[in-house]
Amino acid sequence: MNARPLILELQDVSKHYRVGRQDMPVLRNINLKVGAGEIFGIIGHSGAGKSTLIRLINALERPDAGRIWVDGAEVTAMDATALRALRQKAGMIFQHFNLLSSKTAAQNIAFPLRIAGQADEAEIRHRVAALIERVGLDGHADKYPAQLSGGQKQRVGIARALATGPRILLCDEATSALDPQTTQSVLRLLDEINRELNLTIVLIAHEMKVVRNLCDRVAVLDEGRIVETGEVAEVFLRPGHPASRRFVSESEEGDGDSGGAFDHIEGRLVRLTFRGGKLHDTVFGEIMRECGVDFCFVSGHIDRIRHMPYGRLVLGLSGVRTAEALSRIRDAGIVVEDVR
Repeated sequence: MNARPLILELQDVSKHYRVGRQDMPVLRNINLKVGAGEIFGIIGHSGAGKSTLIRLINALERPDAGRIWVDGAEVTAMDATALRALRQKAGMIFQHFNLLSSKTAAQNIAFPLRIAGQADEAEIRHRVAALIERVGLDGHADKYPAQLSGGQKQRVGIARALATGPRILLCDEATSALDPQTTQSVLRLLDEINRELNLTIVLIAHEMKVVRNLCDRVAVLDEGRIVETGEVAEVFLRPGHPASRRFVSESEEGDGDSGGAFDHIEGRLVRLTFRGGKLHDTVFGEIMRECGVDFCFVSGHIDRIRHMPYGRLVLGLSGVRTAEALSRIRDAGIVVEDVR
């Protein structure tokens, strides 16, 4: 992690639920540090403990063991009054929007301000109008949730979460109820808010594509434990744990580099990963020509991780100097993996 001041820390946090006569562990010895201004992803399959973790952060539930700090204050030591103040610092965006159906978009956004009682009506109207404009809902202020699309509802949810000027934004599967195009527009909005306000975002997700497009760092949660943490590019391009590799594989399905898909390809089969400027570097072609190595393209794609372009190619190689060529390619900063 870069030298950012800490805004969120979890230390040896565990949680279980009582089912019948048994204690069922949900989270086990969770340790996390999130820096101010980061977009931090927590990814895990259904039942991994993601939603429980985010409920512990804003103290909707209490851990059985461990300690949690938000913006320098220990959440696990707070009384009810302190917790109410905390929740003004930690905005929440929900998977299914959680809007009040009897209130308009503007009234939903104003609701936390009225509950907090820290602004008069003129200030509330001014704040709500600014937020409606910021999230791209001009012309929709007086509409009720039933009159809004899924993406518009989530934009109301984002504006409502921002209403009290939080230091951290907690997103619980905020895009999983949206179609792919709307998901991208909501992720762009969150990215803009992060950059403009230096607002920390903790994003819960079950798809690596969402984390890849938005987050700076990620923690992989599997069966209640964090099994891998790191920069998104590192975890995505070089996953170290089987759970991480499953998520990467799911996000790249259709790449075609599994099973017997390459049985017809002769010679050595390798996967090359190009990052950043390496994607447009001509060194690969130069090395192939100089070493007299023939190659064929088997599969591949080009995409982005956050703001970094990357590409992956699976190639079939043949030639007496193949090993030399691959060694030089590695030295040039291109990741080489044997597929077969």
